[in-house]
Amino acid sequence: MKESDYEHVFTGSAIKANYLKNIFDEEGISAVVRNDHDSQLRAGFGGSYANQALIFVKRDESMRAKRIVERKMEGEEIPSEILEKQAAESRLDEEETVQKNHKRPLIKKDTKANRSLFNILLNVVLILYSLWRLMPLLQGEEISTWRILLSGFILVFCSITVFNHFRK
Repeated sequence: MKESDYEHVFTGSAIKANYLKNIFDEEGISAVVRNDHDSQLRAGFGGSYANQALIFVKRDESMRAKRIVERKMEGEEIPSEILEKQAAESRLDEEETVQKNHKRPLIKKDTKANRSLFNILLNVVLILYSLWRLMPLLQGEEISTWRILLSGFILVFCSITVFNHFRK
């Protein structure tokens, strides 16, 4: 955004940035909020810009916007009711946007087990292999302790995995 028609006027928390953006909208100033932390989280990696949002406005409206920022941020404390309302509205807007794109909502988690057919077959094959490795015990033969422990662990682990898949 360095070589554009926009100028940076505020850096702060995402809630305060949304608060100022709403004031700018009421004043007729077009503003863009850039939240690098949210962008990094959505891309799959975190960063050092935790809770930092930037507001950019058009260059011809920047003086008016800077005066509003000074008046709203320096002179008076923002009431907690307004901040809570801004936080709730920003989360609801975010969820509506995600739902319009037919993606999973941000807060809800999928509880269904997502195991492929290959994964289930692999677990069944490992169960059968472990049973085959432990079969000499039933015939009275002696086998090494590490073989018993390893095959027993694989047998129990894969059995629990297959059981949990079909239970859900």
